[in-house]
Amino acid sequence: MRLFVDVGNTALKWRVRDGDDTVQGGCRHGRRWEDVVETIEGLEAGCEAVWVASVAGADSDAVIAAALARKTGVQPSFYYSQPEDFGVSSCYPEPRRLGVDRWVAMVECFQKYGAGIIVDCGSALTIDAVDAKGQFLGGYIVPGLGMLRGALLRDTADVHVEAGAARLGLGQSTGECVHNGLLRMSVAFVTEVVLELRQVLDDTCKVLVTGGDAPALLEAFAFDYTHVPDLVLDGLERIAAEKK
Repeated sequence: MRLFVDVGNTALKWRVRDGDDTVQGGCRHGRRWEDVVETIEGLEAGCEAVWVASVAGADSDAVIAAALARKTGVQPSFYYSQPEDFGVSSCYPEPRRLGVDRWVAMVECFQKYGAGIIVDCGSALTIDAVDAKGQFLGGYIVPGLGMLRGALLRDTADVHVEAGAARLGLGQSTGECVHNGLLRMSVAFVTEVVLELRQVLDDTCKVLVTGGDAPALLEAFAFDYTHVPDLVLDGLERIAAEKK
């Protein structure tokens, strides 16, 4: 039995693999990492290996490693961004400074499809591109929906915004105006970048969409895409299979 853990800035996702059986653990929000690790389930039969991709930072990684070791009895292996691995080459002058979630997603994209565009709709909205030779071309990072909403409402009184499906029409209440406006802004940004990159790469290259806010945006995308909710875990599992 193997445990795979994807640690973001504000949440932790996991997957337990036991032979051909998979338990998809879902997502737990929070940065009290000891408590979050304790919510991991499906390890009753014991654990032989633990793999982690984390962007939480060195101090948090140490806390997470200790909590996972107590939880599983296994010292976890952390994978970080590399200058080159699995056919993908980084364009960063300091490759380790690239968020490992973005790197692992690119590895999975390239290994499975070749050239592609990865759109991650998380606490930050990121777009990255890898070409047919495995070269990471670069990317964009902008605030995600939650961050945009928080920034807009921080100094605004009496505005209540309810999350909902992507609707790009005019709002008919202040809250709806905010919700629809943020969606439209995010969708317009992603669409412009995807159209631009498809001219550089290939107009048929895969666009993989992942991240917790993806469902709020997907219906508004007018381009072809593939929704891969657990893209980072898929990539981490692929990497672990070769590194063991």
